[in-house]
Amino acid sequence: MFDQPAQNSTSARILAAMNTATAPSPAPFLSIDQVRQRTGGRSARTRGAVLDAARTELLESGYAALSHRVVARRAGVDPATVYRRWPTRQRLATDALLEIARDAMQVPDTGHLNSDLEVFLREIAGALGNPKLLPLFHALSAANAETDDELLQTLRAFWEHRFTGAEALITRAIDRGDLDEGVDAHATIEQLVAPVYFRALVTGERIDEAFLHGCVKRALLGAAAI
Repeated sequence: MFDQPAQNSTSARILAAMNTATAPSPAPFLSIDQVRQRTGGRSARTRGAVLDAARTELLESGYAALSHRVVARRAGVDPATVYRRWPTRQRLATDALLEIARDAMQVPDTGHLNSDLEVFLREIAGALGNPKLLPLFHALSAANAETDDELLQTLRAFWEHRFTGAEALITRAIDRGDLDEGVDAHATIEQLVAPVYFRALVTGERIDEAFLHGCVKRALLGAAAI
C-alpha cells in the first residue's frame, strides 16, 4: 500500500503488515467496558434504568442540567435509590458516559495492528458522526472544565477509560513483536485519534476512509520512529 522504505526493524515489520494484500476477517469485538457487569434481577434492572435515564438526560440537556431528581423521575425510581448508588453528580455522569462509550466505541482484535487501528478509528468516527452523540461531545468540549472541578474529574475518568481500552491495541502488538517494547502506547493512541476528534469537534471537515487510513499510517510510522 505504501512505498516508504523502512528505517529500522520495527518500521520494516509495520510496513510489511500495512502492505499485506488482504486482511483477515475481523474477530469478534472485545468490549472495553470495565464498569460492573449487569446481572439478572431487580437490582440490575434498576441500575440499567437509571443509567439509561442519565444518558438520555446528558444527551438532551447536557452535564449542567443533570440532577438526581430528574434522572430518578425519568427512570421511574425513588430519588433516594439514585443518591444511594451514585452519591454525587460526577459519579452518575461518569457511569453514564462509560455506558455511552461502551455502546458506541469498542476495541477490535483482528490479530493485525493495522486493521485493528483502522477498525477502531471507524468506530470513533461513527460515534462522532452520530447526531445524538455529537452534541454531547460538543457540550463537554465547550464546558468550562477549568473552573468546574467536578466536571474535570468526570472528563478525566471518561478519557482514562477510553485510553485504557484503546492502549490494548498497542500492547497486543508489542506482545506479537509488531512493535518495539519501548513504544509509548498512550502517546501512540493520542496521535492516532486526535486528528479525528479535531475534525469532528473543531473544523467540521469531512472524515472519510482516506483520512482515517492516513491517520493510521502516521501513527504507525510515529511509533516506529521511537
